[in-house]
Amino acid sequence: MDKLEKIDCPICEIDDTKLLYNIDSLSVVTCNQCSLWYVNPRIKKTTLEEEYVETYYPDEKMKRINSNKMEWLQMSERLSELEKKCSSNGKLLDVGCGIGTFLHLANENGWETYGIDPSKNGTNYAQEIHQLNVQCGDIFDAKFPDAHFDVITLYHVLEHISDLNPFLSEVRRILKPNTGKLVIEVPNGGSLNSRIQKSDWPYIHPHDHLYYFSSNSLTRLLKKNEFNKIELGKPIRVSTEKNLKFNMRMLTTALLVRFNLGTVIRLYAS
Repeated sequence: MDKLEKIDCPICEIDDTKLLYNIDSLSVVTCNQCSLWYVNPRIKKTTLEEEYVETYYPDEKMKRINSNKMEWLQMSERLSELEKKCSSNGKLLDVGCGIGTFLHLANENGWETYGIDPSKNGTNYAQEIHQLNVQCGDIFDAKFPDAHFDVITLYHVLEHISDLNPFLSEVRRILKPNTGKLVIEVPNGGSLNSRIQKSDWPYIHPHDHLYYFSSNSLTRLLKKNEFNKIELGKPIRVSTEKNLKFNMRMLTTALLVRFNLGTVIRLYAS
């Protein structure tokens, strides 16, 4: 039990919950006030940070990611939608940049790119293989200047962040006011799959996925942190093969996304 810590809901700042699931000796609960799902009690922040630094990107995983065509297609799809939302390329920070796949594509498209990630192996790979400007650490370690970035991206990062409100406050500080865009993508706790699969939904691994957002709870969290202009994105299914089966799945995905039932939530905030 000394490896666990109890928390209040980061949106409501109270502990008023009911149990949803017990998985791997950890409890996923839902807040009775705002309906955010989160793990409580959870693995301590210090334990998680040590794991991200030392073990999150073993050599085999990095090589597999870099050679995976679907990975590159997914990153291209993210960048394509982002560029439709921005009038011009500028300074882009990818928080949780991993081995730098997304940043490499953004850099090739004319963005001035920066990255940060707690993994030593991941950031070393991004520096050595893709020659990217990335740092090993967290967003507070970097000490970026005020109003420095045109875009800050958080692709499948926010569900891992222990202290959401201080983190988002720091993001807001270093993002340009009014014109800057924060991009967030997280697993959708309100998706059709999560409703059908329940505790078997594959995104539920409470050891390191600390929160399970819906579009409503994520919007509430962002507004709490003074991000008031919020627009939902429209993630598109990608594939290395284009055929009738893929086209049908693509149409299904688009329909689910339209009704906030897709596998992931992507949104743009300022």
